[in-house]
Amino acid sequence: MIGTVTINPSIDQHILIDKLMKDDAIRAREIRRDPGGKGINVSRVVKELGGETVAFGVSGGCAGYMLKSLMAEHGIPFEAIEVPEETRINVILTDRSDRTQTRISAPGPRMTLADVEGFMQKIVTYQPTPPWWVLGGSLPPGVPEDFYAKLITTLQQRGMKCLLDADDEVLKLGLQAKPYLIKPNEHEFARLMGRSLPDEQAMVGAARQLVQEGVQVVAITLGRRGALIVSQDAALHVTSPDVEVKSKVGAGDSFLAGFVFALSQGQPLESAMRLGTAAGTAAVMHEGTQLCRREDVERLLGQIIVKSLEVTTAPPAPPQTRRVHDVVCGMDVDPALSGFSATDRGTLYRFCSLKCRQQFEAAPQRFIRNVTA
Repeated sequence: MIGTVTINPSIDQHILIDKLMKDDAIRAREIRRDPGGKGINVSRVVKELGGETVAFGVSGGCAGYMLKSLMAEHGIPFEAIEVPEETRINVILTDRSDRTQTRISAPGPRMTLADVEGFMQKIVTYQPTPPWWVLGGSLPPGVPEDFYAKLITTLQQRGMKCLLDADDEVLKLGLQAKPYLIKPNEHEFARLMGRSLPDEQAMVGAARQLVQEGVQVVAITLGRRGALIVSQDAALHVTSPDVEVKSKVGAGDSFLAGFVFALSQGQPLESAMRLGTAAGTAAVMHEGTQLCRREDVERLLGQIIVKSLEVTTAPPAPPQTRRVHDVVCGMDVDPALSGFSATDRGTLYRFCSLKCRQQFEAAPQRFIRNVTA
């Protein structure tokens, strides 16, 4: 059983048109609606591949009712809490004339801290508890940035394994909980590390630093170039055959779904990498929000190529002191108690609070000069 968490789910509405013309009426050739959000997409693909899954999410208003109806149509158990504001509806517009795709994402319903606490309780008290969890996607207004970090800590203390797919500060904070796996794309990974990672060797070296710090697997998706997987014992590059790309929606989610499904079946890391890549490749072969089909995944599996990388091991990251200096307010900060940080010119700074971090980000050189003066 695989549990997924999508605190900001959506109805993904795909509209197919002949040509986008501004200031003119455009006839839709096809409209399709699917339940969406990273975790929900993972559940959809796990279900398609023959696995068992339960999805946790947030539902609000008439759109929330539609979301629950769509989940029922897909045959996926959906455990949701209700909030007053409407579940978001995202639009994916595919232009046949030039094969471009435009995505418009809504922010989602505002949640209170009581809503967040109730959602976490619903997840951690669910029985039977799934041994594997995938958490991912954006946070709606009102949800603290350390939501995933707290949930990962709670679940993993109970013996579960968590896979995180997020970005920016949410990923940085989630990383401190040491999830079993993180799955950024190459741009998200560079932002996470706070520096340019121009080639495979640089990415693998950075990933090994994270593995040394407690993450067991780092999976970096590279688009058409495949993916990198780094663990304590291996560094692998996987590629798939070229296929016609009809939509990139949910390709990364499909990759993660195939990956976690294989792991949940007791398969080794290389087999999980193959299934994930086949699922991600199969997803781009279909229009809009359809994701992958099992028959395509099975056909592509034999065409996946996995190569072991011989990469110079990066030197271990210097150990962090228990307490660090907040350059804004001057307080000594325990990183275990405050996850607020920012990177400037390759240097990581930590802060006691969100307020101090925001002041630093508004004028970093002002505070850096005070330190070096």
